[in-house]
Amino acid sequence: MKILFGSIVRDGASYLPRYFEQLRSLTDKHEIGLAICEGDSKDNTVSVLIDLMEKHSFPVYPYQYSHNGPKFGSVDVSERWFNIAKTWNYMLDNCNKFDEYDYFCYMEADLIWNKDIIDKLVEGMEEFDCVAPMSMLGQEWFYDTWGHRSNGMNFSATYPYHPYFNDCLRYMPLDSAGSCILMKSEVAKNCRLSLKDAMIGHDIIENGYSFVLDKTAIVNHP
Repeated sequence: MKILFGSIVRDGASYLPRYFEQLRSLTDKHEIGLAICEGDSKDNTVSVLIDLMEKHSFPVYPYQYSHNGPKFGSVDVSERWFNIAKTWNYMLDNCNKFDEYDYFCYMEADLIWNKDIIDKLVEGMEEFDCVAPMSMLGQEWFYDTWGHRSNGMNFSATYPYHPYFNDCLRYMPLDSAGSCILMKSEVAKNCRLSLKDAMIGHDIIENGYSFVLDKTAIVNHP
């Protein structure tokens, strides 16, 4: 399969080498590319990114967008969501590579995952338009309780994570998700992140695309 990964990065010098190695691990089975947008970094992200682009053989499509806003932690602040969405949407608006790939993978660049996770998400593409993995902190804690929503309700940090969570079913319908989403390239061409909460799920659902959680696929936050 041909998969275009997409990420935005700010002060990412410490984790970008791991991310590029994760992507490289996929090249024995998939043809991949990376669209990456850097902005507002105060560390040596740009020089690290240039060095990694020279070392790795898969194509990288770099973009630069700076909103000049403050750097927030994991907090619910409207300015944070607005700036994240503006950066993502800038890259999505300017990327002209979607037609060259089967799928687009929205991916936070600091996540910890292995290549088997991507294969699991690809399996879901036979039935759905968008598939997101479980977003965990360690083995038990669900991390992305802000982004992951189903039936109008957010996920919670502790098991069973959501009132409609059913261990017997692999897939669960989603309203939105953050962290990581594999989608058909058509979806990435047509959908954008909301400036209110930085979620692409609103556009996915409004445009009639199917969107599910794969409970067998897990990514971890560092």
